[in-house]
Amino acid sequence: MIEKSVKIDEAYHYKFEEFVKNSHGAVEIVDKNLEYDPYFYKRKKSIEETIRQVDSGEMEMIDFNTSIDKVIEKLSK
Repeated sequence: MIEKSVKIDEAYHYKFEEFVKNSHGAVEIVDKNLEYDPYFYKRKKSIEETIRQVDSGEMEMIDFNTSIDKVIEKLSK
């Protein structure tokens, strides 16, 4: 396999990732920076699961001020 570095415009990033997914293993994204972060994929999976739960309605999404108010309310009890 040949390894090359490619710069991708942010606006095109998602289209490029879709292309890679549809390449059936012929193209692979390798990020050398991830070698220094062994928990990246675990956190990514957790974040994707949270997004799925919010999108499906399983998890309520509240704004920052509301969440702070709830924390203060619980602490004052």
